[in-house]
Amino acid sequence: MSPVTTSTSPKSVVVFGKEKGCVQCNAQDRAVAKTNLLITKKNGSTEENKEFCKSLGHMQAPVTVVYQDGVVIDHWGGFNPGKIEELNNDPLVERVAPVLELVAA
Repeated sequence: MSPVTTSTSPKSVVVFGKEKGCVQCNAQDRAVAKTNLLITKKNGSTEENKEFCKSLGHMQAPVTVVYQDGVVIDHWGGFNPGKIEELNNDPLVERVAPVLELVAA
């Protein structure tokens, strides 16, 4: 039996959401804004993106997909604050650079 290896490559996060009128998409945007997670947002209303989300078994926006080494390793539909917290605590998830403020002396 070969040993199980865990990848240490970065994880990227893509969220397929609606442009307007989606309460759960808005709630997710607000929750993510409180973190420094690097999230790529895509329009979940295009036919191609709808079909992709359906292929993962999701019919509810937003659909969050986590990739590592180009492979889907996790996904969920709807606003899930526990999963956002899980991503925020994962050191392998890509982050935005912190914004530094200059303070006048």
